[in-house]
Amino acid sequence: QRRMRAAKKVVRKKLTSGPALPGKLADCTAQDLNRTELFLVEGDSAGGSAKQARDREYQAIMPLKGKILNTWEVSSDEVLASQEVHDISVAIGIDPDSDDLSQLRYGKICILADADSDG
Repeated sequence: QRRMRAAKKVVRKKLTSGPALPGKLADCTAQDLNRTELFLVEGDSAGGSAKQARDREYQAIMPLKGKILNTWEVSSDEVLASQEVHDISVAIGIDPDSDDLSQLRYGKICILADADSDG
């Protein structure tokens, strides 16, 4: 059983530099941008279900706190001050102030949201 648990354990990919990964990020083990996916989900409940159903090798899950800031009608300073936006950018491996994509950590980003009026 110990061997089975060790095989299922997910080790976070190492960042060569930059900030630490967000605590709620359940990372994948692969580093191939053609196959890795980040799923952004609404809340811990959806995150738990998504974690159980994912392929741990290629799919990462990041639960968000409820509804994220609507960036359409706010200033860029307000967007960059949002903790959720910061955590997403760190998880993805980008700096919002830069066009550099060399540290990109996922090839695809999927948003799993409720089909309600505010989602």
